[in-house]
Amino acid sequence: MQNMTAERRPIYQSTEDERRFEHTYLNPEEAHKRAQETLSEYEIKPETFTGLYGADILKHDAEEVARLEALFEQSPSKIYADILEAIACEHGELSNWFGPNSQVIKTARYDDYKNKIDMVVETESENQQFSHLALGIDITFGSKDLHKKFDAIKAGINKGSLGQLKYFHSDRQHFTGRLRKLPQVVVGIEIERVKELGLLWMNRRNKELREHPVQIAILEEAALQLETFVEYSRSINKNDLVVIFERELQKINELLDEKIKAGIKTIKDDKVFEEIKRNLLLFTNE
Repeated sequence: MQNMTAERRPIYQSTEDERRFEHTYLNPEEAHKRAQETLSEYEIKPETFTGLYGADILKHDAEEVARLEALFEQSPSKIYADILEAIACEHGELSNWFGPNSQVIKTARYDDYKNKIDMVVETESENQQFSHLALGIDITFGSKDLHKKFDAIKAGINKGSLGQLKYFHSDRQHFTGRLRKLPQVVVGIEIERVKELGLLWMNRRNKELREHPVQIAILEEAALQLETFVEYSRSINKNDLVVIFERELQKINELLDEKIKAGIKTIKDDKVFEEIKRNLLLFTNE
């Protein structure tokens, strides 16, 4: 099977002379174009799974992706979600948003649409063991979409199955195939903050992105959800899932401590974070 890691362009670094030509406001169309190009470079390509899956399966899945893509209009929320996702993919590694031992794996479009997983954070421990945390990106509040995502996560915990990816590849792990029992969280920030982040990204302000509070917000959102999932799994006697969620929670909490000690601030009063908190009430036992 051929190498599935796309050859990525070096991250452009702007010089002081070029600062004169920086954007003063975000052009969403321009930023979205760059985001789409970035995500396309990072994403897993199902056609490279020939030999693992039959041609008929690959053809069927490609047709399903085309059908689903046609249903998703390029709304402002979708455009800004793509921008946030591209920045998280790029700076998850470039700026160690998820820690120095982690890499971000952009999922195939099939798994994005069918399994609601945008990316996976793969972390290698000191004893060379790998663990994975699935992220879904959402920048909406007051909509049913976020509620549906948490409904699906709760249903997975109830069944003991968690998230899964049909198309997964890890160079570090030397693994290609289906990934199961994947702990899953939903993260995001409101659109106005994505605009601020996007402007820094388009102006190649990598130092500011490396220290940006959004990374703390994402980790805090993940930690709150994992803590809730631990308690809920324990309450319904899914003890094998408790172990999985606690492992990820410990990693996130340790990383948060390191970043806060390094002086990185957090975001206050974000509407998407508040919406996530409200949706976690779903996991309160009736």
